[in-house]
Amino acid sequence: MATTLDQVARLIPGHANALRAPGVFSIRPGYFVRDGWVSREPAIVVTVDRRLPNPTLPARIGGVPVDVRRATPFEQLRFENRAAFARLAAYRPELRGGAFPEFDPNGAPIADGGRPAAGAPAPTKPGIPYTAPDGVSLDRVTDTLTITCSASPDAGWPTLKPFLSTVGSRLTVGMYDFTSRHILDTVTAALQSGKGLTLTLDDPPRNPTADQSDSQTRQILQTSVGNAARLAWALVETNSLVPEWIFPSAYHIKVAVKDGQSFWLSSGNWNNSNQPDVDPIQDPSGAASVALKSDRDWHVIVEHAGLAQTFEAYLAHDYQVAASVESGPATAGLGVGPEIEAGVPAELEGEAPAPATYFPPLVLRSTAMTVQPLLTPDNYHGFMLDLIQSASTSLYVQLQYIHPSDLPEDADFSALVDAVAQKMQAGKDVRVIVSQYQASNGWLEKLQSVGFDLSLVRLQPRCHNKGFVVDGQVVAIGSQNWSGDGALRNRDASLIIYHEAVAQYFQQIFLHDWETMASQQV
Repeated sequence: MATTLDQVARLIPGHANALRAPGVFSIRPGYFVRDGWVSREPAIVVTVDRRLPNPTLPARIGGVPVDVRRATPFEQLRFENRAAFARLAAYRPELRGGAFPEFDPNGAPIADGGRPAAGAPAPTKPGIPYTAPDGVSLDRVTDTLTITCSASPDAGWPTLKPFLSTVGSRLTVGMYDFTSRHILDTVTAALQSGKGLTLTLDDPPRNPTADQSDSQTRQILQTSVGNAARLAWALVETNSLVPEWIFPSAYHIKVAVKDGQSFWLSSGNWNNSNQPDVDPIQDPSGAASVALKSDRDWHVIVEHAGLAQTFEAYLAHDYQVAASVESGPATAGLGVGPEIEAGVPAELEGEAPAPATYFPPLVLRSTAMTVQPLLTPDNYHGFMLDLIQSASTSLYVQLQYIHPSDLPEDADFSALVDAVAQKMQAGKDVRVIVSQYQASNGWLEKLQSVGFDLSLVRLQPRCHNKGFVVDGQVVAIGSQNWSGDGALRNRDASLIIYHEAVAQYFQQIFLHDWETMASQQV
């Protein structure tokens, strides 16, 4: 009978002595890596210090092969400084352990993988219930609209800049990270003469490409826009600037509504890695060095008053709730907080392969189409489950990471993961791209353990996207990462767009990445 991962996990504590050696960080169940990619053979995975020669260890324990692996840069950071890494992982779920039970070289369980992590900020504030704005529908819209589709680093900023530069009366924004000076300068210039700004902003660890912190962005906006600026910190459990929370790990949305008539929605933040100040279409050679350090993201700008006002109503409600908490007696002095410990070091993020092709934006003017707005925690998982299950020929998925969960409260998220696995098992044309983060801490192998066929999965460095293309006819674009919090509990936004030309535009970019920027190499 084939060995299961549960059997491997039970085998490890009693045999840890045989695997104890200088440089051993952790021991866990997993799958043997051959020729640089994950096989289907269960193994005891021993993660070792990447700076030292591999120790000499038994080839097999209890009949199970031992796979000795150099730590990835993220694993090295995790095991060298557990407390600092745990603080970072509280804000960056893609870095966490917890895919499989882990043991130290003495056979003791390592318990710093899941949420909440050891050393992470303790939950010292009360949670308050999430509420949606009254009388606002997230119903599907079928109408005539104008849409601009783009991707970063190709044409993200060249399409966002004119959108921001032409604010007529007000700009309403929900944003996870706003640390780019060129975007800040554009916003402040556009909002002169009494134009209004409503901004609800998270305060994550500083992006390594940041020009200023999120706190400094807020200060500059308050000074520049003055009384027309309504600014609030998002109510996130890990945000030290707020005394209450609604969202457990992130106000992760990336939406800006202009004048109640149009909106920009994206997988990318207003930082330099998601929205680099380059124009590779017009100046590919000048953009080349920046593009290597930029992330893959998808964006849309939609001109439709009904959809714009729907998103504006949700963002305005988020602001009102957050502002009421921020103005309470427990928040004195919380307007600007201390600099949060820096995020992932730039050298660990690495570089992306050079794109073989840059894609200009697609603009469809006054075009009939159907659009389904999605928000987390409101309605994302149900509509996305229906979309994935509807795939009859092809399903292309590009995500920063996928962290399967066996927690009861994550059952709706697990249904999404299972739906992708079922399409693979049914023999459909399924292709999944995830970032380099998936290869750390066992998460790539975890996909196989829940039914993914890893021959249909590739890794793409600096992939920050959260996009899906179904049957070349429908596309979903947005900000939801695939974890329990990302799909169910944080604030995020997406659109499902039922239009072949839009789907084909993003499908060509996905296939470009699949062929030229993603690979099967752990």
